[in-house]
Amino acid sequence: MRQRSRIVIAAAMGVAALAAGAGACRADALDSSIVGAWTTTAADCSRLFAGRAFRQPVDKFAQAAIIEPQRILTPSSDCRIQSVSHEAGAIKVTADCNDSISYTTQTVQIKVRSGGEIVYSPTGDPALDTTLVKCRP
Repeated sequence: MRQRSRIVIAAAMGVAALAAGAGACRADALDSSIVGAWTTTAADCSRLFAGRAFRQPVDKFAQAAIIEPQRILTPSSDCRIQSVSHEAGAIKVTADCNDSISYTTQTVQIKVRSGGEIVYSPTGDPALDTTLVKCRP
């Protein structure tokens, strides 16, 4: 009986590990061309960023983002990418985001323009579209 209990516990732990691993591996990575620090003007790059991190103290109201292969950081939230799809010329990113008071799932939309520009919408709503330029490292 004791051996059977160990087998049941080991099987349950194995299933839990598989489920955790599947969740960790299911996120698609973003295209490397959009990885980096982005803000509304090139002049804001040095004011908002120190390399590929937000300069301290963080300006919580700045329109900026740090896009990583599996994560999107804004001045007020940290989003872990769950899935990436391409629809109608846009990159749609579903991400689990948290800020100082909440945890939500969001769909971010990114449209790539030429010349190091993207149109970023934190919700996919065109009313919230913001044109961002890529900061040079």
